[in-house]
Amino acid sequence: RATLWLYEAGELHAATAKGYGENGARIGVAIPAREGVAIQEILDNGEVISVPDIRDDNRFRLLGEATEYLSWLGIPLLFNDEVIGVMELEKEVQGFYDLTYIQIGATFAGQAAAALENARLYKDSQDRAVELNQLTENLELRVVERTAELEREQRNTKTLLDILTEVSASLDLDLALKRTLALLNDTVGAEQGTVMLLNPEDGLLHYRAGDGYLSNAKYRDREFALKVGEGLAGWVVKHREAILVDDLDQDNRWVQQESDLERHRSAVAAPLMVGEDVIGVLLVFNRKVNFFNPEQLGLIKVIAGQVAVAINNANLYKLIREQAERLGNMLRNEQEEASRSQAILEAVADGVLVTDSENRISFLNASAENILGITTAKVMNQTLNEFSGLFGKAATIWHEIIQEWYEAPTEYNQGDSYAEELELDDGRIVLVHLAPVMLQNDQFLGTVSIFRDITHQVEVDRLKSEFVATVSHELRTPMTSIRGYVDILLMGAAGALTENQNHFLEIIRNNTERLNILVADLLDISRLESGRVIITQQEVNVNEVAADVLETVKQRAADEEKPMTFKFKVDDDLPSVYADPDRLRQIITNLVENAYHYTPENGQVDVVLSSLNGGDTIQVDVHDTGVGIEMEDQQQVFERFYRGEDPLVLATPGTGLGLPIVRQLVEMHNGKIWVKSPGELGKGSTFSFTLPVYQKS
Repeated sequence: RATLWLYEAGELHAATAKGYGENGARIGVAIPAREGVAIQEILDNGEVISVPDIRDDNRFRLLGEATEYLSWLGIPLLFNDEVIGVMELEKEVQGFYDLTYIQIGATFAGQAAAALENARLYKDSQDRAVELNQLTENLELRVVERTAELEREQRNTKTLLDILTEVSASLDLDLALKRTLALLNDTVGAEQGTVMLLNPEDGLLHYRAGDGYLSNAKYRDREFALKVGEGLAGWVVKHREAILVDDLDQDNRWVQQESDLERHRSAVAAPLMVGEDVIGVLLVFNRKVNFFNPEQLGLIKVIAGQVAVAINNANLYKLIREQAERLGNMLRNEQEEASRSQAILEAVADGVLVTDSENRISFLNASAENILGITTAKVMNQTLNEFSGLFGKAATIWHEIIQEWYEAPTEYNQGDSYAEELELDDGRIVLVHLAPVMLQNDQFLGTVSIFRDITHQVEVDRLKSEFVATVSHELRTPMTSIRGYVDILLMGAAGALTENQNHFLEIIRNNTERLNILVADLLDISRLESGRVIITQQEVNVNEVAADVLETVKQRAADEEKPMTFKFKVDDDLPSVYADPDRLRQIITNLVENAYHYTPENGQVDVVLSSLNGGDTIQVDVHDTGVGIEMEDQQQVFERFYRGEDPLVLATPGTGLGLPIVRQLVEMHNGKIWVKSPGELGKGSTFSFTLPVYQKS
């Protein structure tokens, strides 16, 4: 008998057999290769094994079965030097297989191996062909599916392009939304498309646009609106996510309108997002259940993004247009106001000159041209530096002040200005006021100068001063004579006087003294105004002058039996001042005597000397506890002939010229003077002035 074993995966399979009964009963049997030692040797070595009598060969066993066959021949099936199986031959005759049988068996085994391998290859090729056919069918199916997908993507892309074109073609929001919804309905097969926008004023979702089988007017008539979180649209806005609803009747988020005879059943809703903000919702509907699919949901989400951009662009366009209209109206109003202001400036009698932040002349009215003798065309856009000759010595000061305003606008106080009288080449006198123009954020914009021709007023004041001086001189002679004769009479030169005569002469002498004071003040003020007073500044110990004046007034209080308290306070190491000693004494005397006169009995007068600005300035403060000065009167106390209405003031002799004289004398020393008073009795007033410190050369 014979068996053809094929070796595969560690097992031997009986491919064909002969002599095992009918129908090849051994075919298909599989045994482990190791169960046959002889067969395993053939598999390992690839060499023929011939056994004359298997009973005498202990190494040979096959399934342990008893057999009548004695001779055994095993030949390897070789293909490309690889053992693919074993051909087993058995014979009941002992020593049957000689060399000739072995050679014939080897030849046959070689042919059988080739035939078996070819059969195997053929079977593999058949299997691969089947796989290839299956793969080809699968590829064709995928090509068909992908082609359909590409067609859908192409349609979607075309829809997106058409929608983008529509929303970009017009800034009319209603028209753009209407066309967009029509394209969207056509693409996804929707029967109704709706856009609802969130109104920031009331926080409600309002119907804005629609396209489909439902009438747009239907919603407008009902003023259809939803709260955020209410209904399907409100839910989408609240949760900021798109949804697909297969059956609205089964969704409790849907607000069903009973009047809708043709109800929506399927829906897709997507939020309209601009950045992180939700501005509305896009909805599409169909009257069929399960009509929309996830792919359409994705398309509608993309379209919602485009619609949101279109709405945002339309809103921005509307905002820009409204802003442009407002700016245009503001510009027209400003132009009208500027024209009105220019007309007013042109009409005023005073000259007006305006400069910008770079000190360039930007406006000059006709009055300024006449006053200064220049033309607008000649000076426009030129700097003031180029016309310094127009303003004489004041030009340098002007430039310094303007530069200070420009460099330190935060130090500017509202109402600060600079005033100066200018004498022009033709002898005319012009009063000019220079003031800065500031924005609320302390930005320096330029300056405004007001010119007024005061030649006539100056001439009138000069004539008046000359008249006052002349009259004062003329009055001095008879007043001196009257006072001299009164003194002689009081001395008894004309004989003894009765008590009444003495009383009358005392009245004459007191009033003569008052007239002398008035004449002296008139002469001083006229000299100051005419510029005939010359101060001789030198190093002066202000401490000594103030102490001497205070001691004199203190003695006067004792002589007049008016109880008063006087205090004198001086900073340590107080430097000397640069002043005219006589005029300095006159200034301090006037202020201390005023404090004495206008303070009731048992009041107090304080004189304080202090150093300021790192020792560059001395400040003198004269404080009293007298009648005080009303707030509205404090700006007038330095005007000529002004006196308050308090009974104590009216009862005190005075001309109203003392403080104006003091002010002019302080200013001639390059100092400043001012007054502070709460305007209440008992809290008095404080008059303060400053003087420069003497600088040793």
